[in-house]
Amino acid sequence: MPLKTNDYTIFWVGFLLTGKMDKTSRFYQSSYETISQPKKGNAQFFYKKGQWYFSFSLSFEIESQKTGSKSIGVDRGLKYITVAGEKETGKYLAFNGKQLGHIRLRFSNLRRALQQTKNIKALKRLENKEQRILQYWNHVISKKIIQFAKECGASIIKLEDLSFIRSMKKHWKRSDRNIHSWAFFDLETKLTYKAQLAKLEVQKVNPYKTSQECSSCGNTQKKNRRGSLYTCSCGHKQNADVNASFVISTRPSIQTTAA
Repeated sequence: MPLKTNDYTIFWVGFLLTGKMDKTSRFYQSSYETISQPKKGNAQFFYKKGQWYFSFSLSFEIESQKTGSKSIGVDRGLKYITVAGEKETGKYLAFNGKQLGHIRLRFSNLRRALQQTKNIKALKRLENKEQRILQYWNHVISKKIIQFAKECGASIIKLEDLSFIRSMKKHWKRSDRNIHSWAFFDLETKLTYKAQLAKLEVQKVNPYKTSQECSSCGNTQKKNRRGSLYTCSCGHKQNADVNASFVISTRPSIQTTAA
């Protein structure tokens, strides 16, 4: 349960509803969060599947964002869930997503089996469970991307415009399409609000040929990308997703989500 002090610092403490105090087994140092001048808030205390939950929301002012032109690019694909790259230093952060891939495959198989039985309630429960797992992963990924941007000294995070999903959906089975689309949008949402809290700026770029363009010379020949390897006639050779993240980081913005 969150305990708010007068300086708006939130601590997490454990408790029992029987009236007895219980010593918390883990102390969540990472859950400390200082909130400046909250404007309004509400809370809910509810029981679900044998567990008690306390949820709350707060509205507060965001300080002005950092200024600067240095940026990182974030590429989102199917081979690698996400790759964040900073071209100037050549640094990148990649999430291979093998574990998540296995989870998606398992849910896809379960979904197919339930569709045959036409059990609508079970399908809905399965969808909710899968979304909770994807939300957890997106929280982890977005948090690490923000940390990576700070380490690189970047003030801008560039993403592909999500309309690119329309050109990718033909590669997905219809039953999986909504989950993939939702996961991409959810990651963007979490990354955007975390960036605002970190005083960073999120910008959208045109996704046209980001996977084909060479981050070294700008060549966009389709043959340059063969699977997960990008090889250009100029001699540049690199993981294709890393190359794409560098390309995205240098693209001009077409839409800005500012703090």
